[in-house]
Amino acid sequence: MNQASLRIVVVGAGFGGLEFTRALGGAPVRITMIDKRNHHLFQPLLYQVATTALATS
Repeated sequence: MNQASLRIVVVGAGFGGLEFTRALGGAPVRITMIDKRNHHLFQPLLYQVATTALATS
C-alpha cells in the first residue's frame, strides 16, 4: 500500500482531533473525521458571553 492510498479516520473533532488533522498538513492521505456534532464549541469563552464581556457574534 503506498502512502497516497492511506485512509485515516479521526474519531472526535475536539481540540485533539482538530490538531491531529491539522498536523497532517499536506500529507497525501484521505481523512474522514467523525463527531457527534456538526460544530466545534470553544467552551473557555462561554463565561465571557454569559457576563456580556464578549459579544455573541
